Amino acid sequence: MKDEIPHRIVIIIGSLEVGGAERQIAQIVPRLDNTRWKVDFVTLSRPGSLTEGLKQAGFCVWSPPLSNRIFGRGPLIRLLRAIITLPWLWFWFLRKRPSIAHFILPEAYLIGGLCALLTGQSRMLMSRRSLALYQERHPILARVERFLHKRMTLIIANSEAIRRDLLNEGVPEHRTRVILNGVDTNAIRPDKSRGNELRHSMGISPDSLVLMIVANLIPYKGHTDLIEALASIHDRLPKAWRLLCIGRDDGIESALQAQCAEVRLSDHVQFLGLRSDIPALLNVADIALLCSHEEGLPNAVIEAMSAGVPTIATEVGGTGEIIDHGSTGLLVPPKSPGALAQSILDLIANPELRIQMGKAARAEIESTYGLDACVRAYDDLYQHVMTPGSQDNY
Repeated sequence: MKDEIPHRIVIIIGSLEVGGAERQIAQIVPRLDNTRWKVDFVTLSRPGSLTEGLKQAGFCVWSPPLSNRIFGRGPLIRLLRAIITLPWLWFWFLRKRPSIAHFILPEAYLIGGLCALLTGQSRMLMSRRSLALYQERHPILARVERFLHKRMTLIIANSEAIRRDLLNEGVPEHRTRVILNGVDTNAIRPDKSRGNELRHSMGISPDSLVLMIVANLIPYKGHTDLIEALASIHDRLPKAWRLLCIGRDDGIESALQAQCAEVRLSDHVQFLGLRSDIPALLNVADIALLCSHEEGLPNAVIEAMSAGVPTIATEVGGTGEIIDHGSTGLLVPPKSPGALAQSILDLIANPELRIQMGKAARAEIESTYGLDACVRAYDDLYQHVMTPGSQDNY
């Protein structure tokens, strides 16, 4: 028998700007069983572009004072944001007393976890969605994370690679869970006619070779490696080729444009910025790329495969758990423009292989990474945490 009053869950996240983790959580939460759960969002900075859709769906999104006026990413800005956010969030927990606090990504974990702990919050979850490489740059914060690990009810990874990191950090295996990312395979699917329409509207001919990378413009996403790879094989690419770069500029677009100009690729590379029509745009691509130096379980790869696009990706984090090399895509070492260039040439030279890979990729995503399965996993997880006596094991 279901409870008459839904349990309150709060999702603590840095912001709701468009990113892999943010889009994923914005897709999952509206599909949860609303007879069991009432979900609020708390952002540590300005709410972001995904907020409006969540509010229209009936969700509350809370943000600290002045969050829309504090911009930037430097250490002083982060310190100022923390000074404002910590007391506000502590008081928020005292007033709201949620049944479950769920922290998404490191910043939300550090700030939100400490505030929740100080208010006596008993049921706490953390989602780790990337490898722990960032801890090497911030050893003090890494120690705080390990302190918080011991107080969490459960810690959720989205790949086995990330789970191994957690185990190495001392998290007991029985307090970890793996929930794979999910994608709406009905919304993101092969649709050649839609792709042709978009090509026409973008001035791209039907026979042009289109490469696509969906990744915010952040150094670790490896755009510079991709440009270097393409420059090295420019004379072996079809005359009419184009690279479409889709994603938010986090401060490096001008440097990437300068790199393109230096190697004479400016006429072939377009930076499209943030786009809300990625499911449609994927049907424009002949080959999808992700060149990251680090990842968790990248949604960009899952979505490209769901659209039936053959994908070349660096073998980092859980990417090798998604792609079966040679069957559903190709894997290359990170920071290796030469290997990336050769894989691009291999797929260009074999259109039949591209078709086979695209079909196999679509089948793999449908069977393993469907959004409904992901939502059920979170429903079950929250229910498990709320079951009387379950915390006795933690």
